Amino acid sequence: MDRRDTLTWVAIEITHQGEVKIEDKSLEATLRRDLEVDSSFPIFIPALIYSKNKKNVIIRLMDGYVFVASGLPEVAYFGLERKPYVAKVMSTKGKHGMRVLVVIDDDQIQSMRQQLHEQIAVKITVDDIVRITDGLYKSLEGLVIGTVGDQAIIEIKLRSLVTVTAIPKALLEVVAA
Repeated sequence: MDRRDTLTWVAIEITHQGEVKIEDKSLEATLRRDLEVDSSFPIFIPALIYSKNKKNVIIRLMDGYVFVASGLPEVAYFGLERKPYVAKVMSTKGKHGMRVLVVIDDDQIQSMRQQLHEQIAVKITVDDIVRITDGLYKSLEGLVIGTVGDQAIIEIKLRSLVTVTAIPKALLEVVAA
C-alpha cells in the first residue's frame, strides 16, 4: 500500500466558542454540517463527556484542537476559518506562497485515543453504565458490578442472555452513572 493512501488527519485550532461546542456536544455535528460530510467521515475530538451523579464530567486530553480526516479539497478545511468556532487550520506556506495543509499520521491520533481511554479507565467505578469500545463485545453496553485492578467486571444483558465478563477499563467509556 502506498503511504499516500493511509489515513491522515488535519489539525484544527478552535476558539472558545469551539470549546463550548465540545461541552454541549454539538461540535462534531457542526463540523460535519460545515464540511458537508456524513457520519462515516472520521472526526476526533480529544475530549469525552459523560454523566456521573447527574453531572456532566469532561475529560480533556488536549485543549484547543480537534482533528478531521484528510481527503477533502483543501478549500473545505480552510473554509472553516470563517466559522466563529475555528481559530485556524494548521498549514504551512508552499513553494509558491500558497497554504498547504499540515497532516498528522493516524498512529498519532490512535495514540491520543488510547491516552484518553486510559484517563477514563481510572474513573470507572461500580454502578457505572459503560460502552465497550473494542473486542468481542464492541459497541455493547453493560453495568459495572465490580473492578479488579485495570479490569472492570461488566454485566451485559441481551434479550435472551445475561453474561458477566472482565473487560480492561481502557476499553470502556462511561455512558451514565
